[in-house]
Amino acid sequence: MITKKQNDVLEFIKKFNQQNNISPSLEEIKKKFKLASVSTASYYVDKLESKGFLKKDNKQHRGISVFENEAMIKIPLLGVIAAGEPIQAIENREEIALPKSRFGDSRNVFALRISGDSMIDENIQDGDIIVVRETKTPTNGDKVVALIDRENVTLKTFYRDNNQIILKPANKKYDSIIIDNKREFEIQGVMIDIVKQSSDKPVDILFTEKIQKRKTSIPLNKVICGDCVDVMRNIPDNSIDLIVTSPPYDDVRNYNGFSFNLHDTGKEIFRVLKDGGIAVMVIQDQTKNFGKSLTTFRTIVDWVDSIGFKLFETVIYRKHGTEGAWWKYRFRVDHEYMPIFIKGERPGYFNKENLKIPSKHGGKVMTGSGNRRTDGTTTKTVTRPINLTKCRGTVWDYLNAGDKNILKRKHPAVFPDKIPLDFIDCFCPPGGIVLDPFVGSGSTLVAAKRLGRNYIGIDISKEYCDLTEERLKNDVPDTLF
Repeated sequence: MITKKQNDVLEFIKKFNQQNNISPSLEEIKKKFKLASVSTASYYVDKLESKGFLKKDNKQHRGISVFENEAMIKIPLLGVIAAGEPIQAIENREEIALPKSRFGDSRNVFALRISGDSMIDENIQDGDIIVVRETKTPTNGDKVVALIDRENVTLKTFYRDNNQIILKPANKKYDSIIIDNKREFEIQGVMIDIVKQSSDKPVDILFTEKIQKRKTSIPLNKVICGDCVDVMRNIPDNSIDLIVTSPPYDDVRNYNGFSFNLHDTGKEIFRVLKDGGIAVMVIQDQTKNFGKSLTTFRTIVDWVDSIGFKLFETVIYRKHGTEGAWWKYRFRVDHEYMPIFIKGERPGYFNKENLKIPSKHGGKVMTGSGNRRTDGTTTKTVTRPINLTKCRGTVWDYLNAGDKNILKRKHPAVFPDKIPLDFIDCFCPPGGIVLDPFVGSGSTLVAAKRLGRNYIGIDISKEYCDLTEERLKNDVPDTLF
């Protein structure tokens, strides 16, 4: 979707190009629409480029190219893959532009350039580019990107036969690769499309950036002082089970004067989470001039539409509201939002037994449970014993404020330790890894340590890192285990 103004700018660029055989300059766009500055014109062009309607070459004065027929999408071209004997992956970072109509959903999609001829009988040739959707669960006959022995990547047809996996080439010169239980092996994705380099319209490379491979490791059970985005870049892909955090949103509190970027944070969170991993955010919106900032809702939409998460649920954290201006100007604010994001199709781990709450009529035998159908009729009532506990709903009561912990209250904005305890119990498997990129007073790490999970905490403030270390030492002594 584009706005009316963006569409007007796009149509002007198209018409100008047709009439003059060149694209308009930013100055000409500014004059046409009586914009305040050239930077405003650049803003509209950048928006149209990000949505796949055109491409801008910043090195050219008139470097705007329009995709005439349909909107395009950008897909990362991550490097070279072998269609022959497995070779070590060559890491590059490029982007390619492809017609949006070729993909129902472009999330979790990437591209690789083919090297070799082992799939030539499937018309997959050296130099072609394949489009891959991330998944760990292929079906027999899928063409898969397989990582073997942690460093060799290859494209083959996947078959599972009893206790072994067969990776079959499409060229009689090559033997099948047999994977047994003793060999390290991982499916990284399934091929969904191919771009032939012999076509009349070769793939459009938008940019290329060579990347130096970095050795990354997981710094378990540590508190790391630094910018969370920079620190997370050194954590391996697909390595974290659960993230529970509360970002310093809307300048509601003074967090030692540090700033952050929720979009960039979300991108790194998505990358480091395992498939099926969960990210939970505790957040509210600032009220200014009788209006809400909408930071919560903008972030949810951005993380889902732009980064690739699914929204599992938005839970309401009910608390005692602060007095603020409610007695005269507005309602008392006695809640915060806790959006729960999933990476992938479904949670990798989900156990809500410890989250159940007492049933009002637990232990009684009662008649009821009639439900209204969509046609207006109702189902039959049933008589049955009522369980002592029931599933918790989406409003969670935490009325104990800051837990009356003197150490914890050295931080300006805290939430109850029970919040991360509940989420860790529900979404993090035993032995899993919990990350808090805005560790603050350390509640998430204290909860993880108390439940016997591994943890990583990050904060840009040394004061808060030291506070968390002190809480880990005093609130959950090692002797507990």
